[in-house]
Amino acid sequence: MTGLSGAGKSTIAKILYSKFLERGDRPGDTARRDIVRHNLSSELSFSKEHRDINVKRIGFVASEITKNVEYAICAPIAPYAKTRSEIRRTIEAYWRIY
Repeated sequence: MTGLSGAGKSTIAKILYSKFLERGDRPGDTARRDIVRHNLSSELSFSKEHRDINVKRIGFVASEITKNVEYAICAPIAPYAKTRSEIRRTIEAYWRIY
């Protein structure tokens, strides 16, 4: 999920994570933006180009998690529609409908 800063993405991600655990599922969790940025994108600034790179990296990790774990919970700030669409297409290839 994406949205503006302070929109509640991380709150919703935490609730989803808890609900998956209650069901006995083990979701992949990349919702902690600060940890992801520090470990995956520490060399990036907050320019448009670098925001896109960061979100694409998160999308790649989410698609790998989705392939192997079934669920990935991500809540980055992704302000650019084109990048969101690209990532969505990548991840949708691995979605399973239950």
